[in-house]
Amino acid sequence: MKFVGKHQLQILAIAAIAAIAVFCHACKNDISVVQSLTSKEKSPDEKSTQLHLYSTENGQTKYELFFEEIDHYTQPEKYYLSTKPFQVDVFDEEGNRTLTLTADFGINYEAKRMMIAKRNVVIHNWNTGDVIETEQLIWDMNTHRVYSNTQIKQ
Repeated sequence: MKFVGKHQLQILAIAAIAAIAVFCHACKNDISVVQSLTSKEKSPDEKSTQLHLYSTENGQTKYELFFEEIDHYTQPEKYYLSTKPFQVDVFDEEGNRTLTLTADFGINYEAKRMMIAKRNVVIHNWNTGDVIETEQLIWDMNTHRVYSNTQIKQ
């Protein structure tokens, strides 16, 4: 067994203190960075890009949806959020496109059955040829009511 001399013991002690100081200093974290990495509050449960989706009832297409990007959240409530341009086409019972809605932002609350489209909202009615432009459109699926709290341009 080899014993360490007094001088070597002092060097080892200084090296250990230096190593502990470096280790403790290196372990400091910015609390805001840690919170942003571990926060689930603002992270979507699902994320889709370049999504092309058909919604059908009894085998007939009712809606055709195009999203550059869409996020699905389940907490604190279930909703879909699109912060990039999207398009929704609506079809009648014969399969004819009757309406096209485009916007730069959209949110669809599942439980409330309410969709809100914002920024550069354009609705084209293919049956009448009418085009409506607004900055916000609200579709209440419970009452089948579509309305806007902003000015509408026809």
